[in-house]
Amino acid sequence: MEPEFDDLLLLFQAVIQWIAIILSASTGVYDARRHGLDYFGALVIAAIVAVGGGTIRDLLLGRYPLFWLQDPIYLTSIFIVGIIGILLIPISTKSNQSDSSHSSGIIQPVIRLMFGTSGSFALIDSFALGMWAYLGTLYALTSGIPPVIAPIMGIITASFGGVLRDILFAQIPEVFRPSQFYALASFAGACAYVISWVLNLPYPSGFIACMALTVLVRMTSIKYNITSF
Repeated sequence: MEPEFDDLLLLFQAVIQWIAIILSASTGVYDARRHGLDYFGALVIAAIVAVGGGTIRDLLLGRYPLFWLQDPIYLTSIFIVGIIGILLIPISTKSNQSDSSHSSGIIQPVIRLMFGTSGSFALIDSFALGMWAYLGTLYALTSGIPPVIAPIMGIITASFGGVLRDILFAQIPEVFRPSQFYALASFAGACAYVISWVLNLPYPSGFIACMALTVLVRMTSIKYNITSF
């Protein structure tokens, strides 16, 4: 029974990682098109946002080969999400903005459904944030990192893809500026997972607690415009 349970856990973690990559790549390509990047630039940003934090985590923990080199499904998924996003989301220019009100057909409603409001974009990003916080903290704990240190790996995994994105956009990373809670949300979720780990709560209690607290903190800070200082 135990080997079967371990196999199910590994499958669960792989699925969560895959979903997180898809969500992160989606937000990455959306940010890239908003900043006026072309097809190649959007794909690069999508990849960096999706695997950047996890790559730094794996390097710090000595986990080789890097997670996205072990299975082609990750880069393949990023490529597919990037192409779909590129086709659906026009480059943000003044002419595009002025013409957007005249757009019709099926493409504009899809864009509005997926990314059209700051709330929907933030919710997608919050779910990805929670998943990465969970994975980073989990891999830290299973690598022998003390529980008091493990949340740092959760923050790095969840936040540093966005840090690398902002650096490529030639701007100070959002997590380093007074802004609505991002790193703090992932830290809260990571701590929730560590507590469940220390208390040996049944699976997947820790994952649920991490996701719920991360999304709650992130979305609350956005809704009420609570910022770091």
